[in-house]
Amino acid sequence: MAMTQEEYKSITAYVFDICGIVLGDDKQYLVEQRLTPVLSELGCTNFTDLAKRLSSGVTNFLVREKVLNAMTTNETSFFRDEHPYVAFREKIMPDMLERVKQRKERPWQRRGPKVSMWSAAASTGQEPYSMAMIISDVVATKGMGLVTMEDFGILGTDISSKVLSKAMEGKYGPLDVARGLTPDMRNRYFVKEDEFFVVNDKIRKLVEFKAFNIQDPFTQIGSFDVIFCRNILIYFTDDAKKKILSQFYQILAPGGYLLLGSAENMYNLNNDFATERYGATTIYRKH
Repeated sequence: MAMTQEEYKSITAYVFDICGIVLGDDKQYLVEQRLTPVLSELGCTNFTDLAKRLSSGVTNFLVREKVLNAMTTNETSFFRDEHPYVAFREKIMPDMLERVKQRKERPWQRRGPKVSMWSAAASTGQEPYSMAMIISDVVATKGMGLVTMEDFGILGTDISSKVLSKAMEGKYGPLDVARGLTPDMRNRYFVKEDEFFVVNDKIRKLVEFKAFNIQDPFTQIGSFDVIFCRNILIYFTDDAKKKILSQFYQILAPGGYLLLGSAENMYNLNNDFATERYGATTIYRKH
């Protein structure tokens, strides 16, 4: 079932309005492929019906959710790309251990919050759970009893309620855990239930999930020591990227860390961050 150019423009305009994702002229086949399965669920017989409905301005929450869940890219895996997690373990986590100790040494009234981290495009949960596994490893080997798992918290957010539901469930199939996890990791951090692998309570307690559109103001999201925002900025306009990066800077603690995707950078977008290299990873830090 093919859509016309006009229908494509109408549908992609709607997608841009609700989540800021820019879809160019080369994405028409992808949009058709992703939206065809939900046409009947939305009560539409073809793309003409859908385009009229979306352009009318009269859409409900269900329509918005169906289109969002179909169109947002949720490609992810445990320890995706590997090298950012090496940087997280070897470069960032030692600093986080010191932050915990320093905060605990302050007078009670000035101790401040635990070390907070944000996975800004959590998808089905593999990224924040990967971060949590590293925290567990580092605390166990270098915490010296002075730093515990309770000293850390991870917030995982995504615009799609469908993927967040899976993330909160923490239940993954054999193919999911085969990507990025060693047998030792599976044994230590997952419980086997039939053919599925479920994240254990120790790791699950570290992560909280909530729905959030990264284009919305960050006023209610909190402040953080580390932000992972990997492989999502590429879908936005330069103006949207500038706004998002500026807000990241504002909510990061002094000396806080931001990691972007391998294909993303701040060139001509933001001059506030200091840039460091650790192996193959570019790390952005708040002064």
